[in-house]
Amino acid sequence: QIDCPFRKADEILAEFEENRPDVVFVDFHAETTSEKRVMGFYLDGRVSAIAGTHTHVPTADEQILSKGTGYITDAGMCGPYDSSIGVDKNIMIKDLITQVPQKKEVAETGKVEIGGVLFDIDKNGKCKKVKRIREII
Repeated sequence: QIDCPFRKADEILAEFEENRPDVVFVDFHAETTSEKRVMGFYLDGRVSAIAGTHTHVPTADEQILSKGTGYITDAGMCGPYDSSIGVDKNIMIKDLITQVPQKKEVAETGKVEIGGVLFDIDKNGKCKKVKRIREII
């Protein structure tokens, strides 16, 4: 059984209460954008930055939250550009049209997408700048 991610974040942060690192970065691997957004608000001021992952689609909502935490809902992905989260698009089309599970294979031709986010964190652990990165090569 999986614990609540909000309670788990509190538990992990409490472990560092006496010997807190200068920078705390959270990679929140979650399904929904709303869950990622709420986690950002929940951790605002307690962590330096939070980047959502898992959906593989970069969001254009990078920002510094009101208490100094850098935030983005999804940092995007690194992998085949002309694909469905890295999987060959034709396999995914067949999978969804036929409702018969297909062996997922990485798309191996075409352009590559490089996605991520750069957080500029000051010596107090607060975010001063957020820059979304997305290159198609």
